[in-house]
Amino acid sequence: MDAEYYKHKILEMLDNNEFYCEIAENNDKKTIQKVKRLLKDHQTSSDITTKEADFLTDFDFRESVFYGLPKIHKSKTITNAIKMQNNAYITCIKPDDLKFRPIVGGPNAPTQRLSHLMDILLKPLCSEVKSYVRDDLDFLRYLPDKVNQDAKLVTMDVTNLYTNITTDLGINALKYWINKYPQNINSRFSREFILEASSLVLKNNTFSFNGKHYLQLKGTAMGTKMAPTYATLTLGYLEEKMYEKARRQFNHQTAQNIKNGWKRYLDDCFIIWNESDANLTVFLDIVNNLDPNINFTLDESAICIPFLDVLISKCGENITTDMYYKPTDTHQYLHFSSCHPGHTKRAIPYNLARRVCTIVSDNEKRNERLHELKASLIKQCYPVGIIDDGIKKALALNRENLINPPTGRKTIFKQVLKGGLKVT
Repeated sequence: MDAEYYKHKILEMLDNNEFYCEIAENNDKKTIQKVKRLLKDHQTSSDITTKEADFLTDFDFRESVFYGLPKIHKSKTITNAIKMQNNAYITCIKPDDLKFRPIVGGPNAPTQRLSHLMDILLKPLCSEVKSYVRDDLDFLRYLPDKVNQDAKLVTMDVTNLYTNITTDLGINALKYWINKYPQNINSRFSREFILEASSLVLKNNTFSFNGKHYLQLKGTAMGTKMAPTYATLTLGYLEEKMYEKARRQFNHQTAQNIKNGWKRYLDDCFIIWNESDANLTVFLDIVNNLDPNINFTLDESAICIPFLDVLISKCGENITTDMYYKPTDTHQYLHFSSCHPGHTKRAIPYNLARRVCTIVSDNEKRNERLHELKASLIKQCYPVGIIDDGIKKALALNRENLINPPTGRKTIFKQVLKGGLKVT
């Protein structure tokens, strides 16, 4: 990518005074002092132990940096270039319609450890959000095998979710969930501490770009630990209002269908719509009036529609699922000659094949996707024997068990234990 073009596009984002402002100097030392004062205030109430306070503040913090991830799959210029050039590497120097996802990279930012603690404390509340989908595997569990013949497949997407959540809205959302489900919060931590700490993280997102320092004025940083959980709870809070508005606007059955059928992964939403087009327009109007800063776009189809990595298709009453790849996906998997450990490379064919066997519901289509996968891996110099062995092992698995694995799996979260924060 042309460096000057990239810099120009990022500065365009940072020049938006609604979201960012330039500051005179690096504020990280002031921010860490704010964190220390917060922890000192709450040590007396046993929210924080001395060891925890030391862990949250005594480290080599560094200023965050701002960068943009190009949304190449949403650029028609790049998509057309891929089709025209038909190559793994394309020439498209300055696409005029390319947009960037703003990332604040700060693994050692002064608030990052506090943000991590907030993520641990707040994450258990996500299970109370009716629409919550953890990943595409979780989504597959909610899909029915059959639907009404006249039903439509509908997806909605929130425009720039992270940067459009105002702090007032987000904190009100956290208050709502904490007050409604206090049993989901570790009893050692007070409501006041969690809200104050979350507010501190949200209001002190500073970073640098091109030698200048900035403060984010609106939204949360895509890069801070608590951001996904915070966004999930905020939209879940708005969805509670949505269910109530739907109950008043539609009949009982329609309102229940919305409440039970609306599923969401962060800013991506899905529902099987059994009502009229007029009612769908009304519903879109409802969701777009939940908050003045949160806007939804809509896609619908009576045949097929993508959601996450899944292509959902409807044929009559039957629902089937297939792999979904963005138009810009060139299937450039890790090359077998790379310097990664041997066991990592040997596991790739199996894990990719297992994913195909999980998502693709039709056996004929599954075999077609596995054949395509084999071809892609051969291009990356994977030995045919390793590929075939991985596919064979994946095919031996029962799809029902893949979608519904045994309960009691080891949690991937770090846990806050009674008596102290477990740090690993």
